[in-house]
Amino acid sequence: MRKLVSLILVGALLSGCASGVQKMRQLDPGMSSAQVDEIMGRRDSFRTIEHDGDTYTLYQYTNQFCNAHVSLNEKCDFFVILKNEKVIETGVRNVRSQMPNMQFLYLFNNQ
Repeated sequence: MRKLVSLILVGALLSGCASGVQKMRQLDPGMSSAQVDEIMGRRDSFRTIEHDGDTYTLYQYTNQFCNAHVSLNEKCDFFVILKNEKVIETGVRNVRSQMPNMQFLYLFNNQ
C-alpha cells in the first residue's frame, strides 16, 4: 500500500512539472498574449517595437527546463514573438547541459 501511495505522489509531482518544450508545443500561431501567459506562465522579460504600423513583442523565458522527461540538467531559453498581440513565431536557444554544482552542508561535526 505504501508503494502505491508513493508512486501516485511521484506521478503527480512529475505531471505538474511540464518542461518548456512541452509548453511550447501547445502554442499555435494566432494565439493571444493572454493564452501564451496561461500556457507558459509569467515571462522573464519582454521587448516591444513598432514597425510599419504593427506592434511586435518578444517574450523571453530564460533558464527553463528544456525537456524534463529526458534530462533534468538541460536548461534552455524560450522565445515567443507576437505581432499585434497574436503569436507568429516561437523558438528556443542556448541549450545548456551541465550537472548542477551541488555543495554539501555539514550540520554536525564528528568530534
